[in-house]
Amino acid sequence: DLRDLFINLLNESSLQRPLVIIFDALEQLSENDDARKLWWLPAHLPRFVRIVLSTLPNKHGILQKLRCLIHEEDNYIELIPRDRKMCSQVLKHQLLRVKRKVTSGQQIYVNNAFSKCTLPMFVNLTFREVRHWRSHKDVDESSLCVTVHESIEQLFWSLEKKCGQKLVSRALGYITMAKMGLSEMELEDVLALDNSVMNELNENTRPSNPLRVPYLYIARLKEGLNGYLIERHVKNVTLLVWANRHLQLIAQKLYLQEDRNLREMHTILADYFLGVWSGGRRKAFCLEDPYLNGCLDLENRSLLEEEKHFMEQASFDRQAPDQPWVFQCNPLEPDIFFVNHRKMSELLYHLTRCGKTDDLLYGIIMNFSWLYTMIKIGQFDKVLADIELAYNYSQEKELKFLASTLRGIRNKVITFPGSLSAELQQRLLPVVSSLPKLRHLLLECDKDGPKYCSIVPLHSSMDVTYSPERLPLAASHLHVTEILPTSNPSTVLTALENGSISTWDVETRQLLRQITTAQSVILGMKLTSDEKYLVVATTNNTLLIYDNVNSCLLSEVEIKGTKHGSGSTYINGFTLSVNHALAWLEASKDVTVIDLLYGWPLYQFHCWYEVTCVQCSLDGVYAFCGQYLNNTTIFHLGSGEKLCTVTSEFSGGFVKFLLILDTAQEMVMVDSEGSLSVWNTEDISNPQLTEDFDCRKDDSEVVSIELSEDQSAILICKALSIELLDTGMWKVAEKFRARHNERFISAVLSKNGDCIIATMENTPAVFFWRRDTGQCMASLQEISGTIVKLVKSSHHNMLLSLSTSGVLSIWDIDIITAMSNIDKTGKPIQSLVLPARGEIIYSLDGSDCVHKWNFSSGFIEAVFKHEGIVEHCVLTSAGDLMVTSDDKSSQYVWHTSSGENLFRINGQRISQLLITHNDQFVVSLCEENASRVWRLATGHRVCNILTTLQNAFITSANTFVVGMTKSKVLAVSLWTGSITKKFCCEDGITIVNFKLIPDCPDIIVFITSAETVNIWSLTDEVICRRVQLPSNFLKNLEDFEISPNGKLGILSRGDENINVLDLHSGKLRVVHASGVIWRQRLSRDGRYL
Repeated sequence: DLRDLFINLLNESSLQRPLVIIFDALEQLSENDDARKLWWLPAHLPRFVRIVLSTLPNKHGILQKLRCLIHEEDNYIELIPRDRKMCSQVLKHQLLRVKRKVTSGQQIYVNNAFSKCTLPMFVNLTFREVRHWRSHKDVDESSLCVTVHESIEQLFWSLEKKCGQKLVSRALGYITMAKMGLSEMELEDVLALDNSVMNELNENTRPSNPLRVPYLYIARLKEGLNGYLIERHVKNVTLLVWANRHLQLIAQKLYLQEDRNLREMHTILADYFLGVWSGGRRKAFCLEDPYLNGCLDLENRSLLEEEKHFMEQASFDRQAPDQPWVFQCNPLEPDIFFVNHRKMSELLYHLTRCGKTDDLLYGIIMNFSWLYTMIKIGQFDKVLADIELAYNYSQEKELKFLASTLRGIRNKVITFPGSLSAELQQRLLPVVSSLPKLRHLLLECDKDGPKYCSIVPLHSSMDVTYSPERLPLAASHLHVTEILPTSNPSTVLTALENGSISTWDVETRQLLRQITTAQSVILGMKLTSDEKYLVVATTNNTLLIYDNVNSCLLSEVEIKGTKHGSGSTYINGFTLSVNHALAWLEASKDVTVIDLLYGWPLYQFHCWYEVTCVQCSLDGVYAFCGQYLNNTTIFHLGSGEKLCTVTSEFSGGFVKFLLILDTAQEMVMVDSEGSLSVWNTEDISNPQLTEDFDCRKDDSEVVSIELSEDQSAILICKALSIELLDTGMWKVAEKFRARHNERFISAVLSKNGDCIIATMENTPAVFFWRRDTGQCMASLQEISGTIVKLVKSSHHNMLLSLSTSGVLSIWDIDIITAMSNIDKTGKPIQSLVLPARGEIIYSLDGSDCVHKWNFSSGFIEAVFKHEGIVEHCVLTSAGDLMVTSDDKSSQYVWHTSSGENLFRINGQRISQLLITHNDQFVVSLCEENASRVWRLATGHRVCNILTTLQNAFITSANTFVVGMTKSKVLAVSLWTGSITKKFCCEDGITIVNFKLIPDCPDIIVFITSAETVNIWSLTDEVICRRVQLPSNFLKNLEDFEISPNGKLGILSRGDENINVLDLHSGKLRVVHASGVIWRQRLSRDGRYL
């Protein structure tokens, strides 16, 4: 597209307007978009276009590409170096133009300089130096530089003598470090914010304005660098930039070498484009900002009055301009604006280089104005790139989630940028409790979003889509033998059956490093708690000890033990302590203890029976060896001494798991049949049995077991159930059973223990249960296949899952918990009932319950349970009582605060419920039987209404209930139940719809099938006015509303037109809408639709 645009612009040339384009130094093109491949250069030019290109012959192969594109040799000119004489002639002519010349003695040293360098830029720099020589000036070999770089340095030093060393160094440094250069005004503003520059100026001169750099210095700077510091127009702004890369290189060498100065200058530029010192805000002049901020931020420290006064005297308004993201001409038209391109292009660049992470997050990425402006001007992809850049600097997971959210709403917000605030609020509100830094963006949406979109969600129950980071490891899970999370949430270690151990960056899917274990099959691997050592068990019965940081093998230790039978045995298992590794073979009674630091075996623990599992105490002092016949032997790791052996009463199986509760000084033994015994280890040489649980009646086997981080609970996952054991009282606190024909394959606790995460056999999903309520909060589908393994990170609230297709997924439990922590009724909500005041909402969803929601928190406060499906619900004006009816022909009266059912009335099925405005009577309308009026306080009947009414309402005086039948409008007395007022249509005409005029409660407006709008006085029982509608107008009538004063009727027909009917004159006005009208509603005063 860009190439076609370029060619189209070339074709705009003509005989009257020929075009010549010069591309100098093509080798300096960046690698972005493959610009050096010259795909953008047309092979054939229009008639009135000429292009001149220059490039170095041996740089990036550009000349070779040009020769492939343009074959004619006549189009190429090789620029050979000039000789010394030609350079002298050029210099002579330059001097004559300014009426200067050099003496013969001076010419000798000029010729000597040109003999060493003949580049055109060197000649020009020499001219700048020689033109200032006097005829009587004594020169020597050191008077002239002999290289371009030395001459540029000399030029900069001469400027420092004229303008001041600090001013020149900072000014040229700012121009060099700016991403696209600086304008004159920006340079002047930035220098005014630089205390070192202002200090130098105030010491050397007495400027008229001590807070600004006099323009004289800027003019001297431009004059001294004329031809080298040039102006370039970028997006309607004139910027000062270097004309040659050598100038930029020398400026970087002289002024941008010290990290401290570099960071300070980037900070000043970042503060300038952030607008930190705009709007009259004062910046300290004498003291450094970090000192001031430190003083002001320290708690319980008060500055002396003299210090405060000094700080106030040393702070000044530097008159820096405001830096909004957009400049708006009219606040009432927010979509008409001019983008602050300077801030867009510079701010992010300087914030990332000065390390101001908070300003990067909240000043740009979490700034709604920036997001909206970038999307509005078509820079959506740039938004994602900037968020990714900010994430690389800050590693804040809020940024990852924001980027994922924006990708999900990409098409919506590109088409309708104004919907950005509502879309973000709906998707970010559910997770803000776990991602608190998103709260700033939500507040920005609240503040600025209504300028573009009138929808402002307070709470969101939207099901937020969440996709974990996925990493393909192998063609099948059978090839993956081990997965280890690390302290870095994006780094994992994986072992494959081919003997390779890989360290992956999950976010970038890059292989960081790899270890090969000499083609031996890996049985398992573990990391020490400090992640210094990686220990690997192989089928060669060896433990390989690696330096985890450098991925180098430190030692290889063979594991030996007692064997029963002639068959070969492998390592049955191993565990790690603080400084030791413990390993044992299959069917062996011995455990080998290895010193990790030196990599050699220390001794063997000899047990009574075959070892099945080993666990070490947290401090690394004791080792607990579980064996067959439910025996456990305790050893001292430091000396190898056997301390004692304990045996469980359930001695039929073997010890499958051991848990060590260091805080309570207890040991928990879980055998192969799921039975559990608890031992007090306060006296380590003589443990005492305190609790035991016989679970042999449960046929399901134990799959996994886990001790919560605070050691308050033990999660026991069995094939058919999950049990949560309270370690304080040693009883089962919660139990979750699998559904029929389903089996658990793994279960873990979240890091804080609030959630239980589990996977089912042959199910591609991860299930999350709330531990306190047992509610299944989420069921997340894994698109890569059935999950076969779950691994929890001990460092972060992260979960790793492996699918059958060999894909590793990393889930953020915090995000999932927040997303799932939304109250739901479980069914689509069909209707809402709102009280006149308060923060409560009642919902009906076609079930036997009415749910009471708190408007402030967004959670369900109470559930009103009925015998049948709830069909109708009404509230008193104060909202303290609620009347409902169900399909079982029952009516209920509830106290909304306590949830108490005051009484229940059985009778007929209700078609409509109404409460009088004084909250004393209820009207229960029925379609088949007699309707009933009864007292709300007692439930006693007042009267029966024998006539069937539809779409009924009660008049404001609480006198009549007004409703319609097929061809009549009826007013029925609430005291007697008799028809007091009525209007009957002519034969064959029916009533389509009717409304009560709010400001005139005795006036009713109704529409008939004869396409007439009738205004009927209830008091006088007469038609006050009749308006005829156009033919076939009612064919698609969908909605009908009357303004409160009764002057206008609003009719919608399911199309793009708003039909406004003047009920006084009978005129019908059609207003075109921007889309099909889905629903309409008048404001209470009738002024807005």
